[in-house]
Amino acid sequence: MTVRLPYIDNLRVFCIVIVVMIHSAVTYSCIGSWYYNEPMPLGDLEKLFFFLFQSHAQAFSMSLFFFVSGYFIPASLERKGTRTFILERLKRLGIPVLIYIFIIHPICVKLVYPQLNIAEFTLKGFHNLDFLGHTGPLWFAFALLIFSVLYAVVHKYLPSAKSNVGVSNLKIMAIIGLITLLAFGFRLVAPIGTSFYNFQFCYFAAYIVFFYLGTQAQRINIIEKITLQQGKKWLYIAFGIGIPLWFIAGFFGKVSEGKMLILGGFNAGAFLYAFWESFFCVSIIIALLGIAKAKWNDQGKTMKFLSENTFGVYVFHAPILIGLSILTKDIHPGIIPKFFIIAFLTIVASLLVSWLIRQIPWVGKIFN
Repeated sequence: MTVRLPYIDNLRVFCIVIVVMIHSAVTYSCIGSWYYNEPMPLGDLEKLFFFLFQSHAQAFSMSLFFFVSGYFIPASLERKGTRTFILERLKRLGIPVLIYIFIIHPICVKLVYPQLNIAEFTLKGFHNLDFLGHTGPLWFAFALLIFSVLYAVVHKYLPSAKSNVGVSNLKIMAIIGLITLLAFGFRLVAPIGTSFYNFQFCYFAAYIVFFYLGTQAQRINIIEKITLQQGKKWLYIAFGIGIPLWFIAGFFGKVSEGKMLILGGFNAGAFLYAFWESFFCVSIIIALLGIAKAKWNDQGKTMKFLSENTFGVYVFHAPILIGLSILTKDIHPGIIPKFFIIAFLTIVASLLVSWLIRQIPWVGKIFN
């Protein structure tokens, strides 16, 4: 049986909240891709707010999610064996992905395009395997399933970190450098803003590295070696250096010959943005791990309820966010307040839906 670590569960809750907020932000900023957008005129300060929030949240949230998801995989694999582990992963992750593709995604599309023949749309999804790209936010579960199966198959051949490894500044900078080079390379062929069957490979450098680090973390107690003092230090570094560096990367990655340089390509702007993204990602994750372990390592009833429904919120929040956005499209309290209000209402409603579905025998087990 998997041992629950409150701070890991709490970090999962934090990640889900950030994910919902990102999707709410995309709805109103129109920066990024989402089912439904509500175009509104943005002032300079509002543009700056959304660019700052979305780029910083995108830089670390899913990498942290991959890290905590990989944390328990080696022990689970050792306990269950390769065959049972893969079958369990197929059930735990594959079934929700299929539910999303064939039930939730069509609902999302129908909400946005009510005149659409949804049966015809679903059938057309089988053409050229297009349905594989109908994963919405569940691209993460699909990717995690692939990562988990690959790890189970090749883990005996993967190099394992030495048990006496520490969290030195040199090692941290090496990880930042590795992610930077990989991200820069990926974006030569898959620039920011592109996707392949809903996989945005432009961001996968950090996802792959942090998933692997997660699979190594428990064996070598790497999180235990991150002190509260280190966590606070890297929090200051993440924002104290990271935010100014973001502005610098934006300046050098500005539009040139009709192209935004930071999106990718063999240019200094793309490299600098990849470095900023990697720097902030690694810095803030170290900070969150150190601080959460020391200060957020318990759960009351509320946090326990939230952590139990984390996956359900992730699966069901898309149609709820879309529905709330459409229902309130004629209400204008201001774009930033509306972003926060809709994100909050989406989280509350998704928690309720998740809890109700989890009460259903058999069905509820899928979303535990």
